Amino acid sequence: MYAIRLLNQKDTASLLEMQEVVECVEKAYGLYSTGKAGLWPVIFHEFQPGVRDMDIKSGYLEGAGLFGLKVVGYSAENPQKIHAPALAGLVLVFSIETGQPLGLVDGMTVTNLRTGAAGAVGAKLLARRDSRHVFICGTGAQGRAQLQGLAAVMPGLEKVTVTGPREEESEQYKHEMSRAFPRLTLETIPWKEREAGVSRADIIVTCTPAREPLIMKEWVRPGTHINAIGADMTEKQEIDPLLVASARLFVDSASQALHHGECHHAYDAGLIRKEEVTEIGSLIAGSAQGRQGDEEITLFDATGMALQDIITSHLALKRGEERGLGTLMEM
Repeated sequence: MYAIRLLNQKDTASLLEMQEVVECVEKAYGLYSTGKAGLWPVIFHEFQPGVRDMDIKSGYLEGAGLFGLKVVGYSAENPQKIHAPALAGLVLVFSIETGQPLGLVDGMTVTNLRTGAAGAVGAKLLARRDSRHVFICGTGAQGRAQLQGLAAVMPGLEKVTVTGPREEESEQYKHEMSRAFPRLTLETIPWKEREAGVSRADIIVTCTPAREPLIMKEWVRPGTHINAIGADMTEKQEIDPLLVASARLFVDSASQALHHGECHHAYDAGLIRKEEVTEIGSLIAGSAQGRQGDEEITLFDATGMALQDIITSHLALKRGEERGLGTLMEM
């Protein structure tokens, strides 16, 4: 008999600090780009297009001794019908050495944190060192996680401008995040005026479900860094393909980014070649170079990998064991 640890949303959130999650995500990127980690094909099914679907993402990290998967379910009607989030998920972590499951972790808490950490890694490695002003396009959970990640790795950050299609949600974001990060100056601008926010920013973050470009090439000034977070499916798009083609391009997974990330729109249009896309793990491993000058526009296309979920969930499980949190289930 043995037991595995189960961590609910509350326990998972209490066990994970953003700085540690950033370190986990960096490690996953490095292992992936040096052949010490890999992904298996994503399983996706729509029960009712645009209303109900599910996906299973999985992979292994030989360099960390782990494999596992994340299962996510989506039902657009949940908030109205059962007063529950539209998305729910679980991460199951296994040991490569023993083949035994190590634990089961709330997938939505992990997803938000590891995606915020991905943006943090992109900005830490690629943004200009004197960056002070970030523009965030998106006021949902990921908009909050992205600011949390940036605040953890960029102590020089001073100002945050945020916009979303619903003004009341932008104001709620400003209220919440001003309290969470009192050292930062937060402002909101109307959705239709996002060009003004883009043109003043040192760092741009897009984290929306958009299906057409929100940020245009002519809006972006030289030296800007862009974290493109929202395009995790083929039909999603946030960035003008001409802007993508004009930037130095970094991705989490080249195969994913050219298939269903932000880069794939420019790639399919013949505006970029696969050789122009660099995995950020190669930068971490020291086999590739990052920003080449203060006038260069850099873009990090984060499509999301199960490796991030697995390694972050394993950290939560270790912290849960140390602190006696979670529920033990005998197997």
